[in-house]
Amino acid sequence: MTRLILTLNLFFWVALANGQQVEMSLEEAKNYALEHAYSVQYAEMDVRVAEREIKEIRAIGLPQVQASVDYNNYIDIPTQVAPADAFGFPSYITDFLVGVAQETGVNFNAPSADPDAISEFQFGAPQTSTAGISVSQLIFDGSYIVGLQASKTYAEAKKGALDQSVMQTKAAVAEAYHTVLIARENLRLLTASRDVLEQSVEETKALLENGFVEEQDADQLQLSLADLDARINYAQQQSEIALDMLKFQLGMPMETGLELTDSIESLSGQSSADPLSENFSLQNNLDYKVQSTFVKISELGMKNEKAKALPSIGAFYNYQRNAQRDEFNFFDFNEKWYPIQLWGVQMTIPLFTGLGRVHSIEKAKIEQERAELGLKQVAAAAELEYAAARSEYLNALENERIQKESLALADRIYARTQTKYREGIVGSFDLTQAQNQWLNAQGNAVAATLQLLNAKTRLNKALSNL
Repeated sequence: MTRLILTLNLFFWVALANGQQVEMSLEEAKNYALEHAYSVQYAEMDVRVAEREIKEIRAIGLPQVQASVDYNNYIDIPTQVAPADAFGFPSYITDFLVGVAQETGVNFNAPSADPDAISEFQFGAPQTSTAGISVSQLIFDGSYIVGLQASKTYAEAKKGALDQSVMQTKAAVAEAYHTVLIARENLRLLTASRDVLEQSVEETKALLENGFVEEQDADQLQLSLADLDARINYAQQQSEIALDMLKFQLGMPMETGLELTDSIESLSGQSSADPLSENFSLQNNLDYKVQSTFVKISELGMKNEKAKALPSIGAFYNYQRNAQRDEFNFFDFNEKWYPIQLWGVQMTIPLFTGLGRVHSIEKAKIEQERAELGLKQVAAAAELEYAAARSEYLNALENERIQKESLALADRIYARTQTKYREGIVGSFDLTQAQNQWLNAQGNAVAATLQLLNAKTRLNKALSNL
């Protein structure tokens, strides 16, 4: 089965690449759109980004390792300044030596001390280099824990948004598919009507040549035929536009030939479950699910602001080696490199933030209240949409029944009027009027069918059942 599916997919893509004709049922069109529709692709990208954000935040809690290398060449070695006698003998030693000199007779010629004199010293080599590695590890941070939870919840929200996009795409594809079928059916009916009217025009011309009707009757029918040609031309354009719109909803190239395999009759008579038999469940509504996720995110936002008051603890380890040279020979490993190592633990305790944290918590509380209010609004809107969709579907069912009965009645009236016209009982005006009623009835019946198909799609969408 897997090989068969892969083979069919390969054949389908080859057909697209070669610009050949592609045949699709409504269900196949929906499945195609789930892979190629622009809105679904954007939503899938959002999900992938959200999943990467989870991993990105999780990585903050893993060990962070950094390496560093630096090189310094001192044009002027830094100078240190100290008092001139800072490195001389202490005064008590000088006094002792003077006393010894006096007793022994040895001259001790010690220079006199100048308290204002200073000495200048330059320490270090002109060229230095340091190479090291540092490792840090987050041990505890309340914001990190809450942020990780929030990123997962955010990813759930994006997956819910993807489900929304899938549902909306299916509904849009179904409506576009219905529109193409109805446009083509309308074109077919108008073309068939033209054949009937054209036959009446030819018959009237024959009667005119034999003097059984007036020239005005022939002109009247010819005028109706011209009006019908204009309708057919417009219907043809609408049919092409509807097909292009379907391709757009599918994410299909416009140059691809597309043939629809489902018909109005097959879609109207599908054995799918009657949406009127299903009960509305708010918990199954995708908009409600997504908004519920945003409520969770707002709760985590409040939790995060409170977690910022907790201490943050981290550990670190640094290892470096330092070299000092009079010339650039740092790659001579026979020369010395002096090691430096240290490790430690750091705790940051927020004590006072100028009441900024208080305001942040209050702001997060308002955002949580906003999300909860939005959830109530979404719930009310979902229930209202279901009620409106159910009412529209019931009305569409009744309207289709009425329009079909009206079309049957218009058929009988038009047929009888044609017979009377041929017998000379009525004139072309009555025939034209009956024909217009018949065309209007056909258009109303087609429109009623489209309304019913779209109403059923809308009700299934409200039930999250597409």
